[in-house]
Parts: sequence; structure tokens; C-alpha cells
Amino acid sequence: MDGEIKITQYADGPRTPKVNEWVDFRSAGHAMALGKCLLTQLDHDSRRDHLARHKTVRLTSRTTTNEKVLFRKLDSQPATVPVLDLQEYAVGTVCAAVPISAGRSVGCLALSLPLAHAHRLRQAAYTLNREAAPMLLSLSI
Repeated sequence: MDGEIKITQYADGPRTPKVNEWVDFRSAGHAMALGKCLLTQLDHDSRRDHLARHKTVRLTSRTTTNEKVLFRKLDSQPATVPVLDLQEYAVGTVCAAVPISAGRSVGCLALSLPLAHAHRLRQAAYTLNREAAPMLLSLSI
């Protein structure tokens, strides 16, 4: 991760558009499922280092900006449970991310849905966690 959030690949289409990057993803880790998933995989000092470079700012009314509250949420996130973002980065969008790690490298797989499909988010996240993440790891070996 080298201290920065990077989107290396994504897929989108007419019925499944990518999230509109209205704020640089590198600066919005505290507000996105993808960013929070990566932050949960870091130790306390590495998280602090990231947040020292990228301050927690309010992007929507649901964005967590208090670092103590954010750290508490990150610390209580079970490693096997998908991280959710319910309109914290972008109004009208919900997201989920699952961790992928290999050695000291951290990463994640994420998906986003329009708010109208929010009822599908939890099931889609668990499917991603159960099927896509193990398949990706097996391909990388």
C-alpha cells in the first residue's frame, strides 16, 4: 500500500457504473468501504500516518470525521466481515469491501451499488467475500 490508497483495476458498465470520484480516493479513505477496509489491515501507527497526510473531512452527512470514533470502528471491524459504506463517500451510493492480503501487502476487493439497490448490498458483499476473494487469492499464487 506504501501509505496511499490506489485503485489498480475496476469494472463498470451501463448498468453497473463505477463510483463517481468526486473527491480523490487517496484523500477519502476514512469515508469509503475500500479505504476503511485497507485501514483496518494497518497497525495503529500506520493508520495515524495515513490520517496525518489525509485529514478526515465531512463528505456527506454520514461521514465519520472524529478520528477516535473512526479508530474505534476500525478496531471493532472483524477481519472476516465486509466493510460497508452507506453514503459516507457519495450521496446515492453504497459500497462494500473485503480484505485481501498476501504477506505484508494489503488490498481489498470492493463493489458499489446505487442507493436504489442498497437492499442488495449485504448479500453482494458476502458473496464477494465468500467467492471472489478466495478465487483472486488462488490466482495470485
